[in-house]
Amino acid sequence: MKLSGQRHYFAKKDVDRREPLFFLLLFAVIFIKFYFLECEVSRHATRYIASAASSAGIVLCLTVAVSLFWRKARAFVALLADFGFSLLAVTDILHLRYYSDMFTFMNIGLSAQVGEIADSVIALIHPSDFLYFADIPLFIFFIYISGKFRATPFFKKTGIKRVCISMLLLIAGASAVFFRFWSYDKKVPGVLSSMWDRPAVCNNIGVLTYHLADLKNAAGHFLFREKLSDAQISEIKNFFDERANMSSYVDLSGIAKDKNLIIIQVESLQQFVIGLRINGAEVTPNLNRFIKGSEYFSRIYNQTASGNSSDAEFLVNTGLYPSATGVAYTRFAGNSYEALPKILTNKGYTSLALHGDRPGFWNRNRMYPSMGFSRFISKNDFVVDESIGMGLSDASFFRQTVKILNKTPRPFYAFLITLTSHYPYNFEGIFKDTELNTSPYEGSLMGNYLTSMKYFDDKFGIFIEELRINGLLDSSVIVLYGDHTAIPNWDRASLEKLLGRDLKNDWEWKNIQRIPLVIRIPGVPSKSGENAVPAGLIDLPETIADLMGFKFKIGFGASLLEKGKRNPVIFRNGSFITDNVFVDPSSERAIEMSDGRVLDYSEYVSFAEGVKKHLRYSDMILEHDLVPALVKED
Repeated sequence: MKLSGQRHYFAKKDVDRREPLFFLLLFAVIFIKFYFLECEVSRHATRYIASAASSAGIVLCLTVAVSLFWRKARAFVALLADFGFSLLAVTDILHLRYYSDMFTFMNIGLSAQVGEIADSVIALIHPSDFLYFADIPLFIFFIYISGKFRATPFFKKTGIKRVCISMLLLIAGASAVFFRFWSYDKKVPGVLSSMWDRPAVCNNIGVLTYHLADLKNAAGHFLFREKLSDAQISEIKNFFDERANMSSYVDLSGIAKDKNLIIIQVESLQQFVIGLRINGAEVTPNLNRFIKGSEYFSRIYNQTASGNSSDAEFLVNTGLYPSATGVAYTRFAGNSYEALPKILTNKGYTSLALHGDRPGFWNRNRMYPSMGFSRFISKNDFVVDESIGMGLSDASFFRQTVKILNKTPRPFYAFLITLTSHYPYNFEGIFKDTELNTSPYEGSLMGNYLTSMKYFDDKFGIFIEELRINGLLDSSVIVLYGDHTAIPNWDRASLEKLLGRDLKNDWEWKNIQRIPLVIRIPGVPSKSGENAVPAGLIDLPETIADLMGFKFKIGFGASLLEKGKRNPVIFRNGSFITDNVFVDPSSERAIEMSDGRVLDYSEYVSFAEGVKKHLRYSDMILEHDLVPALVKED
């Protein structure tokens, strides 16, 4: 009798272990799936303890939450969750193979494009991918066998003790996740909202933590937007209608109609290197010569925000301001735009973007089609015969680009983004291919930067000569500008030494945060020489529209070729420059930038209100995808 009771006791204990074992295995297989997925993201996956703990915390919270469901539905919910995570892992893998990028919930709005690439996606599937789902039938079999040979239920009712233990586990899992969010955001501020390079984020915090951060961003974007009234939309539409009626006559209007358009965005090209000599040698001799026959704008201020290079592209092609939070290229890739490539494509142009980096970097592979580019030539399409730094060298990029443009139907709009002169400017290939005596800055950030600018200039000179030889120079409008500033605030002393200027005051530092803009119009010699009127890249779409004889309807810039008073140069934080005065509404300061005199802020309050309205309208257009409503014919 006693022996029989012992057998019953141990049998009961064996039965009680079935469900905990099930959830322990569920926890393990999901964690392992994403652990191996991280090896797909990067062959040299970074294994931080905090990241592994965060991934484990996410899976722990999931399995504990599922274990609290109604017991008769618990198996279905558990298997559904497992299937969902397996599907997410495979989706990531396919995105990596096709886009060289991670899947993001922010681009769910682009799901309509999936049909266009369905054949390509199917071709990317490997038989081994189905292993991510292999555990599901095994779990079903485990539940079936356990139930078949046991009279007691497989899943138990939820009691007080179970709820208390579950709450403690949920708190432990959530704490690990919150700690990783906090520690990584402290190390790289803003990266979890901007998601500038999703594979890099995954490599540092783990795939599951990345997806949780991405889901948080997507929820804020899709679920917490206030709906606009018809009156608000009409207000914005009237704003653009009034601006269109206020446009003044431009001498060069339509002079470049039907010409090719080549825009070159130069990585980290800052204004101070133009005309600069070091140890008797010009840093940018080819660019200096190019400027002499072009319209040259020397007071173009950097208007980018956290999107850096992608913000510059966004300003130049859409005429809208960067996103108030996160990055427009990652947050609003599903929007419709009345952008330069779309407008020119509708006018019979072939619009293509060329960049020697991965297609998924800054979400370009998603954003370019939304802006109207019909073709994106990325690192995946170039012959990668020389890599320097982050991707294809400028030498190879320019050489291959000329061949591509020669075969492109005309007229065309080609948007080129260089890469080699990217921070930290110390890529080995630059120094092997460039001669410049940078003493006394040799080996420093400043010395490396000057060498990288000389490298770019050498390759740019060759590119211009190749355009000339192939008949493209005199049949194309060529626009060149720097995407953003190069020298960080912490190296301010080196810039002071190089320029022989005091940059200690904020207004002096702001004044040096300029990028050059050069526009060469075929057959038109420069009329104005250097144009020193303050402006920004947001003015470029209107300027190009003037030259090519069309209207740019939805943009906040003004043509740089118009005479008379200019609009303020507006920065994303609400500060602005009008004439030669820097105004910061947040501190109610107005400073004359030529000598640092403090002016009466009250004289600029009306300007500040106008600036605030511009930024608010731009944000509304982005947040609510208003461009289709604004360009719709009455």
